[in-house]
Amino acid sequence: MSAKHAATLLTSRRFLPMLGAQIFGAFNDQFLKLALITLVTWKELTIAGLSPNVLAPIAGAVFTAPFFLFSAMAGQVADKYDKALVLLRVKQAEIFIMLLAAFGLIANIPILMLLTIALMGAQSAFFSPTRNSVLPQWLKKEELVTGNAVINGFVSISVLLGMALGIVLITTANGPKIVSLILVAFAFFGWLSIRQAPPAPSQSPEIKIDPWIFPTIIRTLKFSFHKPDVLRPMLGTAWYYWIVAAILILMPIYIKDVLHYEPQVFMVVMVLFTIGALVGAVTCMLFAKNNRAIYMSAFGALGLAVINFDLFFICQDINNLAFSGYIPKTENAIAVMGSFDNFLAMPSTKHFMISLFLSAIMASMFVIPLNALAQQRAEPKHRARLLAAGALLLNAATTLSQLMVMGMGLLSIPPHFTFAILGGVTAFIMIYVFYRANILKKDAI
Repeated sequence: MSAKHAATLLTSRRFLPMLGAQIFGAFNDQFLKLALITLVTWKELTIAGLSPNVLAPIAGAVFTAPFFLFSAMAGQVADKYDKALVLLRVKQAEIFIMLLAAFGLIANIPILMLLTIALMGAQSAFFSPTRNSVLPQWLKKEELVTGNAVINGFVSISVLLGMALGIVLITTANGPKIVSLILVAFAFFGWLSIRQAPPAPSQSPEIKIDPWIFPTIIRTLKFSFHKPDVLRPMLGTAWYYWIVAAILILMPIYIKDVLHYEPQVFMVVMVLFTIGALVGAVTCMLFAKNNRAIYMSAFGALGLAVINFDLFFICQDINNLAFSGYIPKTENAIAVMGSFDNFLAMPSTKHFMISLFLSAIMASMFVIPLNALAQQRAEPKHRARLLAAGALLLNAATTLSQLMVMGMGLLSIPPHFTFAILGGVTAFIMIYVFYRANILKKDAI
């Protein structure tokens, strides 16, 4: 049934244009972010003399902070106006943001690059709750899990390409120009795609947009706390983004400064992680039906807890992963770092890579049913505002995750302790999800 739904959706105007816009936008997000992370980590791009293990998390927080600030307002906008029109305006804004990013990259202006990241966060703040709230309006109830799985699957591929190309192209001779051209082109393609979407009329045109950011955020969160059946899956989704943000920020620092390998190793590791997310999405699409969806989420949480502890113990024995021939950079010499072949030759490499791959599969199995549950349970009249609360929670989680990694760097705590923290918290979440799924005997979290 899910495979049939997927085939139907991929040829439908009520799904395909939005999917295209999501794919191009997700590519640009990761393409630009990974290009900047590579510049900061391996090419010594800096602002105010900050080290990479501090600047990289700051860049991540610069993206997520505007997302947090504007998500509540975005929920009001999406509930008040036609959601297809909102998505169209958001993709138009992305074209101008990517033009600004292109100028910053070509002119090598780090502050302008950070400003672009902030604008991307603001743009995503309006796209995310609108996209999530329009899905139940365009899709049937029985198509929601499949629709979310298809989006996650294709976005995983898009993210994979964005990360790989961002890392590789920015280090070439004409890297900034090539990256800039692709950013602008893909923003334009996303706009062309969403132009084909059908109308999604407002079901609350009478609401007023509150321009005061912080009171709106507080009211949106308070409102979500009165809807616990929607809030619970959104909290689970927020934890998923905490994990992903921690790994994305942790990996380049860990691979360069602790393991001492070239950026190609980081690229391969992130490719594996993204392919794992794709496999998890396909698994959900094929098997997550009706009440089984919540059991799949519980199983994903169990796997995440176990695998994060496994990664912690693998990384604890650094001698089995780190490049033994590392030579630090001197005043007149370039540091000698390990290649991907050197990485593969280390005793624990395959175990490390398999565990990362499995953790990504489990993460997708955990989060996709939760997204569908939140969308399904949110009442149409204020669906976008409720799901905007979810965007607030996930971006707060992402920001705190990045600050946690930064704080651990400032305190000189070994980066791999992050895996122990993720595993411990996920274990408690897993117990709760199994409780809701098994004790209550219904599809409720």
